Amino acid sequence: MNMNSKELKRMRTTFTVVLAAAFSNLAFSQVGINTVTPLTSLDVVARTNDGSSAEGILPPRLTGDQIKAADSRYSAQHAGVIVYITDPVSTPSTKTINVTSVGMYVFDGNVWVKMMQGDSRNFLTVSAGDIKNSVMSTDHAGWYALDGRDVSTLPDGAKATAQLLGFTANIPDARDRTLKTKADGEIPGSVGGDNFLWISQLNLPDITLPGTIQGIAQSAGSHTHGSPDGGFLLGGTLVNNGGAGGYQPDPNATAWGGIGMLTNTAAAGAHIHTVTGTASVPTGGAGKSMDNRSAYLVVNTFIYLGE
Repeated sequence: MNMNSKELKRMRTTFTVVLAAAFSNLAFSQVGINTVTPLTSLDVVARTNDGSSAEGILPPRLTGDQIKAADSRYSAQHAGVIVYITDPVSTPSTKTINVTSVGMYVFDGNVWVKMMQGDSRNFLTVSAGDIKNSVMSTDHAGWYALDGRDVSTLPDGAKATAQLLGFTANIPDARDRTLKTKADGEIPGSVGGDNFLWISQLNLPDITLPGTIQGIAQSAGSHTHGSPDGGFLLGGTLVNNGGAGGYQPDPNATAWGGIGMLTNTAAAGAHIHTVTGTASVPTGGAGKSMDNRSAYLVVNTFIYLGE
């Protein structure tokens, strides 16, 4: 059939309008794949259900290094983007620090986070540096026991992640320790404190301890005192001094001749002696430390460094 130029032009115009209408309707409506009645913005329905073909949605497949190369392309606007990583990143960047094993990853607007199958209604995520307690006894699925081991003994991927977290020599040792949140000036991963307490004198209550000093401090009646050095030299009395009432003033060495000497004091009657001194009173303690821990359940602490 032959058409003149006017008819051909009119036909082209009609076809263009139809295509424009079709694409306009597609752009502003729900899209269905294998269905003419999509239920959401994008509704993908399996083409077969008898096992004759593979069904499902296949996200873009990239290596960790390939996704890292596009770091500058991903911003907060790309939160929710999903890719399947076929090989871990060789040297992690800030955004790919969690890309440590094969699997599905979602970009959260800042970093890529691995999607892990958990509750059938949700995707659970785990990030490098996450901490958990478990009754598991060994490393598993990218989780490494915080046992103070040398970073150089870790697999290459986990070692790179540990170093990016700031652990260049050893990972922290959490054995027989509880976890606490960071205070001002503290460095995450540092350890401190003690499981036992020792009481010093300053910790004791401000009290006076009773003590006992043994001895006789009071006599009940008249008594005399003997001289351990031979005797007492008396003066101003009538005892052994010839009745003169004083010392003989002769300066010669033999002048005294025993006059004025007594081996005992006079019996002066009942009197009191004052005794002073310092007593050491033992507390009866043994200096044993006190366990500072409450009743507990034993678990292991793990950090996620990737597989």
